[in-house]
Amino acid sequence: MASSIAKALDAAEMKSTNTRALSPQELAIQSDKKILYGSATDRVVRMYDAIRTYGAPRVTLERAVLFTESFKETENQPLVVRWAKALKNFGEKAPVTIFSDELIVGRPNTWLGRWGLVYPELDGSVMPAGVEMFRKNKGKPGEVVVTEEDAKIINDLLTPYWTGKDYATGFHDQLPEETRFILYGPDPKNTVLMTCVLAATSTMRHSQNWTPDFTKILNRGVKGIRAEAQAKLAALSNPRDVVYKKPFLDAVILTCDAMTAWSRRYADLARALAKKETNPTRKKELEQIAEICSWVPENPARTFYEALQAEWWGQMFNRIEQTSSAMGQGRMDQYLLPFYQKDLAEGRITKESATELFHCLWLQMAQCVEIKINPVYAAGTEGFSKYEDVVLGGQTPDGRDATNELTYLILESTRSLQITTPEPCIRIHSNTPERLLHHAAEVIKDGKGFPKLLNDEMVIPYYLANGATLQEALDWCVSGCCENRLPNRETHCIGNGGFNYGVATEMTFRNGKLKVLGDLQFGPQTGDPRTWISYDDVWAAFCKQVEHLSRHMLIQQYVAMRIEPNYFAAPATSMLHDLAMQECRDLHTHNDTFPGAIDHSCFESIGKGTAIESLAAVKHLIFDTKRLTWDELLTAIEDDWKGHEAIRQLCLNAPGYGNGIEWVDKIGWDIDRFILEFLHKNPKPNDQIFVLRSIPVTFHNPFGMVTWATPNGRPAKQYLSEGITCTQGRDTKGPTVLLESLARARVTGYREKAGELINMKFSPATVAGEEGTRRLMQIIQAWHDLKLWHIQFNIINKETLLAAQTDPDKYRNLIVRIAGYSAYFVDLTPALQAEIIARTEEQMAA
Repeated sequence: MASSIAKALDAAEMKSTNTRALSPQELAIQSDKKILYGSATDRVVRMYDAIRTYGAPRVTLERAVLFTESFKETENQPLVVRWAKALKNFGEKAPVTIFSDELIVGRPNTWLGRWGLVYPELDGSVMPAGVEMFRKNKGKPGEVVVTEEDAKIINDLLTPYWTGKDYATGFHDQLPEETRFILYGPDPKNTVLMTCVLAATSTMRHSQNWTPDFTKILNRGVKGIRAEAQAKLAALSNPRDVVYKKPFLDAVILTCDAMTAWSRRYADLARALAKKETNPTRKKELEQIAEICSWVPENPARTFYEALQAEWWGQMFNRIEQTSSAMGQGRMDQYLLPFYQKDLAEGRITKESATELFHCLWLQMAQCVEIKINPVYAAGTEGFSKYEDVVLGGQTPDGRDATNELTYLILESTRSLQITTPEPCIRIHSNTPERLLHHAAEVIKDGKGFPKLLNDEMVIPYYLANGATLQEALDWCVSGCCENRLPNRETHCIGNGGFNYGVATEMTFRNGKLKVLGDLQFGPQTGDPRTWISYDDVWAAFCKQVEHLSRHMLIQQYVAMRIEPNYFAAPATSMLHDLAMQECRDLHTHNDTFPGAIDHSCFESIGKGTAIESLAAVKHLIFDTKRLTWDELLTAIEDDWKGHEAIRQLCLNAPGYGNGIEWVDKIGWDIDRFILEFLHKNPKPNDQIFVLRSIPVTFHNPFGMVTWATPNGRPAKQYLSEGITCTQGRDTKGPTVLLESLARARVTGYREKAGELINMKFSPATVAGEEGTRRLMQIIQAWHDLKLWHIQFNIINKETLLAAQTDPDKYRNLIVRIAGYSAYFVDLTPALQAEIIARTEEQMAA
């Protein structure tokens, strides 16, 4: 076993040579340790070293090539059948590789290290631009390796076939002219670069964040799913059903065959390698891999090891099928528990061997990254955002606390390695055990940003208000940053849109024009602010700009909903969904609502704090105290504060959001209510809704780049506020006051209200020792009692982040919390690194 550094941490009390407290992650980097906390086997350390040696991720094109090959041969067939045949083509022809030390096997390529799939049916026409972007980024943060051979395949094979057939082009061409102008600007030929006034995320992924029901693969095997499809197929008699349902059922059967074909090719390879293997221990391991891959996913898993391998087959095939940015793992501590307990009781595994298998699974996940070809989406998902959410804790469907021994084992298994996956998430409720809260706080103190916490007291009422039964609502899963899913009730899988509060604010004070975007008219003319005589006039203008953009947000979403079934299908995902199998329909046909479904589209709002602070500064300085005239403020903003530092300081020091000032927080409440009322008055058909969320990923950075200076003192082109918090560094009253402000600034009386992200940052010294753990637990309890949706923490020293900027090689494994995910700090652009450094370092009273 690799040596543990836990004792060293205790002995040093996380003190460096200059007495500055360090987190376990920082101490591991300073001490050049490979294990952050606890221990890992030599096998795991060797694999970790090998994977991290390869540095930047590389595009892997095997999936794209084999899909394209199949699609060329299946023109004019039903789309869901074409997708299944493409999956089968992949399962039968994709290269298979097993590396030394691997226990969990399966990858879409033949090389070790981080890889990212390419999906030409999504945005094949813009892939050459992506190749150029990646080449320009060589040696810079966010680098993606595209070899000469890769570039040739993209330019000569993929782009020629998919140009004119990909979704991104179709979406652009189907937009109404005014909406297209807002999304893409004045050039009608521009189908690549969005303006960031709004963002249409349906063009960067096939689906919203998703959590498949992997229990079907573990407990039934694809043999059981295939048998269900065959039985339904045999029972078809209605002529309409033959036309509409048969293609889906044929696709399910083909997909089941594809999964089994792929796994059994790995079984064959493992047997062949075992025959040549001279090391008896490895020979036995390869024989066991062959046996397992021959059995799962075709058959139900019989052991814990088989269950983990079957789960990996399930998520890999979902990745091969489509990208959703998230591959939610569901409630792992619940569905794996019977396998774990049975094997433990029968002596088949130990806690240590189970941990090693988890480490092997986590390392497979760590190699898979999300690569965005479009430059705007690459900027909006920095650090290769992805979300392999492992849901822990929470409640059982009958309302009992769900914490069990596997909850702690899984959480502990995520601590050892400096990798960004998986994404442990703990559901917190009023009866969460103190032991779990304490353990979660200790893991948070490691400094990797794990686990994130979500609040049962918010999510369960949301589902009850939207038609779920209590048993269903109690069994919800995390999916993505801080989104949620009921894997067998929710059907909405189209990407949503991003709303830029920054440009809405700018247009309020510039009569609908945006300076960075050529001073063009993107919003309605709401008048010269110099003519406004009260804050009511400001609010009225702001609301007009918000409503204008909101209207186009919904228009682009309806366009996506209308056309997406013509471009995408997902038989592997659909066959794991109760309603899809019941209706014999692919999930991408959900524009025609599934009976009994919850099918909500998302309205993603970004930069709320920037808007609140700007409106508050105007109210305070122009009307309440009359410290400034409109001429003074507007001139300073137009000049981007140059030569107007005194005025900027007045704006920076105006009463601020996040500091317990009730009238300021009320502006946030008013903004929430205005948008929620708009969404409430404009629902989707069949009692479905658009939900308001505030989950920025890293879009607050590119959204800020197109936003001119704002009245809160923010300079032009700087990042916007992130999540639902105030501008980075503006809250000064401590974490509890901040949380109270955030709670006051949100409306909860609408069923359209959904996920909201909160980031907090503490220095390791602030949470050091048992006393610090208890203080962190108190913050979590306050967050829970205030009924906020989500919270996560960075525990890191500012000096460490600054050092990582100057010596990225030394700090190449440093992990930081971004939005609802963690990433390597050196993978981020300097602008996003600066934003993370600028976040408030909260202080807590002893």
